[in-house]
Amino acid sequence: MPNAATEKKVDEVVAACARYGATSIIALAGPPATGKSHVALIAAQRHAGLPSRVREIQFHQSFTYEEFVEGLRIDSSGAVNHKAGVFLEVNDDATADPEHNHVLLIEELTRANLGAVLGELLTYVEHRERSFRTLFGGTSVTVAPRLTILATFNPVDRSALNIDAALLRRLRIIDFLPDSGQLADMLAAKNPPLPQIVVERLMSIFTICKEKHPKEYDTMVPFGHGVFSEIASEADLYPLWEQRLRRMLYRPLQDPHTFASTIEAAYPWTDPNFRLVP
Repeated sequence: MPNAATEKKVDEVVAACARYGATSIIALAGPPATGKSHVALIAAQRHAGLPSRVREIQFHQSFTYEEFVEGLRIDSSGAVNHKAGVFLEVNDDATADPEHNHVLLIEELTRANLGAVLGELLTYVEHRERSFRTLFGGTSVTVAPRLTILATFNPVDRSALNIDAALLRRLRIIDFLPDSGQLADMLAAKNPPLPQIVVERLMSIFTICKEKHPKEYDTMVPFGHGVFSEIASEADLYPLWEQRLRRMLYRPLQDPHTFASTIEAAYPWTDPNFRLVP
């Protein structure tokens, strides 16, 4: 069962799916470790009613229209046949089951060349009363009324900065930012729970960043509360800095992240011997 803070975000996403899923792509946008994938999967299963009515995929730079909508395949005899991609498979399931919601969950939406991958779907996801013909098979397709496309992406990825107006107009974007409530609930659920003084110090990192970088915070915060999900004790906080956080803030041959000095000053566990709780 999700904690109270996470439950609130799940409810927000489910409500968006119910209200806008028949005409828009519901997109959860935020930096790494803000719980996008976790919330998206819970929300997708709730909206669909059963896990079997949810299909998960992840976009990447080499993902193609042929994989997503329809492509050509050579069979064992050497003949060339058209083959349905992921979207058409899910759409067929949703079309055959009009009494229930179905969800296609796309992780890392903006990592692919979206114009090339989505093709004509940009229009027909919105206008589901109209049909289109697939590129290779010439099959007439109508997007199922109860098929919802739910997606996640990092808005500061270089590929995300190139989202064109046609796609942007068809997205319903829900922001996922670091959440002190989710962080507190997550760390309180540890067994044993982290000391409250440690939890409060970790929560303060995001507060300080927001105070010092108010204009940049929503778009530039480098990570979210989920980056602390594997912490079992205060002793884990120095290795987290050394092995992960420092690498995110100070990358070779690049300028330090805008928040780097602020986070380093607010994060005392850069010293391997530091302990708030002796």
